[in-house]
Amino acid sequence: MKTNTEDARIDGSTRLFGIVGHPIAQVKTPQLMNAIFDATGINAICLPFDAPVERFGPIVHGLKAIANLDGLVITVPHKLRAMELVDTVSPVAQRVGAINVMRRETDGTWLGDMFDGTGLVQGLAPLGFHLRGKRVKQIGAGGAGAAVAHALAEAGAAAIALSDPRQEVLSQLVARMRHFHPACNVEIDDNPTNVTDVDLLINCSPVGMGANDGMPAPFDDFPGVLQVVDIIMTPAETPLLKHARRCGCHATNGLPMIHGQLKEFARFFGVDLPDAAPPSLNHQM
Repeated sequence: MKTNTEDARIDGSTRLFGIVGHPIAQVKTPQLMNAIFDATGINAICLPFDAPVERFGPIVHGLKAIANLDGLVITVPHKLRAMELVDTVSPVAQRVGAINVMRRETDGTWLGDMFDGTGLVQGLAPLGFHLRGKRVKQIGAGGAGAAVAHALAEAGAAAIALSDPRQEVLSQLVARMRHFHPACNVEIDDNPTNVTDVDLLINCSPVGMGANDGMPAPFDDFPGVLQVVDIIMTPAETPLLKHARRCGCHATNGLPMIHGQLKEFARFFGVDLPDAAPPSLNHQM
């Protein structure tokens, strides 16, 4: 979004979008969505809303009551619970059991969808990450983790070992994965530190986001051929990524996941992307 007040388009006709999460300072969606609005000349703005877990429901209900608010992006830790706050969901969201976007339909109802997984797969491809036939170890089975696991299986991953301290959430995801992706060998991982015979390690947990966080598991040295993805975006270099780079691994943070979702976000919210995306949208980390 332009910062020059002479170019500001915010007025009584401005359409509102938001991203809801807790914490919220680390998100990149407002910068990227506002760059899209700026590039297309659309009179709209995306704003961050910090919603603590205990206030999430009332906050979203209040936002939905704003007549010129057209849609919301949902982020950590609300993607599972947000399913309860929409009227219908897409087939992908139904399989995953979580949403990361919701929009107001013309009849006033709200539709939810999930793009985390497909966004990550699309964002990793141009960076040289290979998924088909690979053995994956994934830490984290929440909303984003569920979406990523389903997308990895759809992209042809041969095996996915999942771990999460929340045993009920983990068991539910494994059951869903086995039902929808019988060709992929999906198992509960009781030893997340063991990366022997693993091609891709991916962290879908929030561990690494906090200033005093370490790695999501006490890993020893990685083999240099291991691919490592940490979907956290801030800090850009988590302890896991620093460790992976020291070991010579091909590694990335979560920004490619957001870049991979931008076109889907725009389509979902009815925004036409320009043929040449703004420079900020082309930046990869």
